[in-house]
Amino acid sequence: MENLRQHPTYMNISPERHFLKRSLSEEQLSWAIRFLFGISVFLIVILSISYHSINQELIFYSEKVDHTHEVLDNVQDIRTRLYQVTYYGRGYLVMIDSVNRRNMLERLASVPHRIDYLSELTQDSPTQHAKVDSLRHYFALYEKSVVNFGMSDPAKLDLSSKLTLLRNGTSKTENLNEILDRIASVENKLMQERIISRDNYKQQIFRFNWVIMGVALAFLLCSFLLLERELKRTKGYRIELENQVENLNRSNAELEQFAYVASHDLQEPLRKIRSFADLLKTKNKDNLTEESKQIVGKIIKSASRMQLLIDDLLAFSRSIDSPREIEQVDLNDILRDVRANIKGKMQEHNADIRSDTLPTVTGYGNQLTQLFENILSNSLKYCKPGLCPEIVITSSEISGSSIAGIRESQLEDIFHQIVIKDNGIGFRNEYAEKIFVIFQRLHGQDDYQGSGIGLAICRKVVANHNGYIMADGEEGKGARFYIYLPQNSSTV
Repeated sequence: MENLRQHPTYMNISPERHFLKRSLSEEQLSWAIRFLFGISVFLIVILSISYHSINQELIFYSEKVDHTHEVLDNVQDIRTRLYQVTYYGRGYLVMIDSVNRRNMLERLASVPHRIDYLSELTQDSPTQHAKVDSLRHYFALYEKSVVNFGMSDPAKLDLSSKLTLLRNGTSKTENLNEILDRIASVENKLMQERIISRDNYKQQIFRFNWVIMGVALAFLLCSFLLLERELKRTKGYRIELENQVENLNRSNAELEQFAYVASHDLQEPLRKIRSFADLLKTKNKDNLTEESKQIVGKIIKSASRMQLLIDDLLAFSRSIDSPREIEQVDLNDILRDVRANIKGKMQEHNADIRSDTLPTVTGYGNQLTQLFENILSNSLKYCKPGLCPEIVITSSEISGSSIAGIRESQLEDIFHQIVIKDNGIGFRNEYAEKIFVIFQRLHGQDDYQGSGIGLAICRKVVANHNGYIMADGEEGKGARFYIYLPQNSSTV
């Protein structure tokens, strides 16, 4: 281990926790919360005062009492003018003078303007507006009869005709007054309701304003206390997280040290073991008994097996740390490179690999190459004897909510789903998780070569991309591997 301590990697190990640093310290954050609380209180007070003032204005301008008064005043004005028309009309009928006739026609001419104004006032009430239209209709008939009367000479009429004129005028005036009464009756009811509502609102608005202010202040106070409590919890979580990250960084550093040891200190004696065993087998092959030859053969085989395990362990340790730079990776290019890498194996098994057009993802090209190469090599390795391997790769997009066991923060994300299906020997689904565990194998070393680390590397590569990998299979019918890579580059 003395050599290990002198190695630069060991000497420069320092856990990096820069991602835990905040722009504000705990004390600064606490003061920021207090400042925001004070600003919130100030704003609520100002807004409440403004709310009170605005509501006073709204009450003043929204009150319909003045409007109702205006309608009633106009109704009464029309009634008065009709009365004056009748009064001066009777005077003209009795006295037959031009003064009463002129006054009658002047009062009559002023009524249509008042009716038009009443129509404008009742625009917001279809029922009242219809009554005003009816009033205009009956007034038009009334106006016509009065104008005709004004153009006639009452001196030529006998007593019976004059009485008939009086009765007709009275009847038409009563019709108009009846419509005016109906309009006034509705407005009077509205007046009472609006006065009651106005008085009730005036009584409640002040209380309501203070209630809102009190509720808002209570809510802010609770929020402040909650924030204070959560801030204390966050501080505790941060300390715990920093400790865990420090332990994790220490473990990663130890793993780097182990990788260095495995690649140098362990491999050197292993190479010597293999060399001496080969030398012993070669130089003394005539002097060794059959049993000794078998023992030497087992030594060489075990050394080769150990060499494979060390190499694969080194490959796994390298897959733990993601490269710093991410890039846009076209998976079609990755698959083309992998095909070239395993061309010999494909020709050996006469394999057929078919693929959809694959997406471009954000990630680490070398790792994704390793991912596809391990899975495809795995499919070729576990092919059925006497059957040409067929591997089909398909691609689609799915929502994160469709992926079993996904983290809650990724439920709304969109993922590329890549399915790799083969027609190999398959496996029972109860082993679907076991196959991704490092050094776990479903078959003996004599049946299929390998260390059982390839799929563990695949899972680590997918995890480095914030993705997921799953598998299912059916014994004797093949296996399917499901790879989910996030579409949004910000998640990598």
